[in-house]
Amino acid sequence: MNKQIKIIIAIGIIGILIMVAGYVMGSGPSSIPTIFSESNVPAGAASLKDVSTEEIHSIELNLFASKISIKSGENFDMSGSGEFDCYVENGTLHAGATENKRSTKILGISVPSKWICGYGSYVLVIPPNAKLDQITINTNRSNLTCDSLIASKININVKHGNLITDTLSADNASINVGGRFTASKTKIERTGTITSKQNLYIGTSGSSKESVLNNTTLSNKRGGITLYGKLTGNGSLQSDAGNIETVLSGTASNYTIPSNEHLTVHSSAIDSSDAKNQKQFGTVSINASKGNASVSFE
Repeated sequence: MNKQIKIIIAIGIIGILIMVAGYVMGSGPSSIPTIFSESNVPAGAASLKDVSTEEIHSIELNLFASKISIKSGENFDMSGSGEFDCYVENGTLHAGATENKRSTKILGISVPSKWICGYGSYVLVIPPNAKLDQITINTNRSNLTCDSLIASKININVKHGNLITDTLSADNASINVGGRFTASKTKIERTGTITSKQNLYIGTSGSSKESVLNNTTLSNKRGGITLYGKLTGNGSLQSDAGNIETVLSGTASNYTIPSNEHLTVHSSAIDSSDAKNQKQFGTVSINASKGNASVSFE
């Protein structure tokens, strides 16, 4: 085979791969070819249906261009309108596009699962009695809606998407959201960092005592921060281009709040019941570099 023929064949193969990748990434789940439907379970792993709740200690979820719901239910379960891997290995539930990389061969070249998993709607069910050491979520161009995220350690990276959860609870949490982040009730025991590019909402009005964040940094690029909560240890709220509205549980006497030119701290009345509990909860640094910030108490 001469050199020119080899070049022509190589160009043809590249063209076919580009067409396949474009078809998969530009189409809905129902139009993904059936050649991608075979799933692989690695040696030593088990199908989710064959594993009890007590055997699962961690979750790793990776999906692209999808609508994802995490719900509470009786047993662990994963379902979806698109393609996905799902198996348990060494106590970890792997869901979505995994290191196992479900693949097929086209002209001798493997197409990995990260190209084909996603592009649909998915539901991950977590039992409320599950004892999870870690939840790891990595998504791109996906929106997540969750009943609860509860684990000793939570690592979440949502690139180009929103994350909404009713409950977030962890000893240590690291959360980076490329869109909007909303959590109705939050508990961080040790340390936390929560970053969003759009609006960041934590807690609900009248229930600030239900969200307790210890040694936690909240930062926002352009949407601003709204927080109803109790901040203990060293807390920090930073907004690059948006306002910060903070309502803290307790009174002004419970916190040390360094002043700055953009910050307004509203006084809080201390009644007889409050006067019995004036211990220091924490130090809170608040800075809206291109906006206004306010702190009040309830």
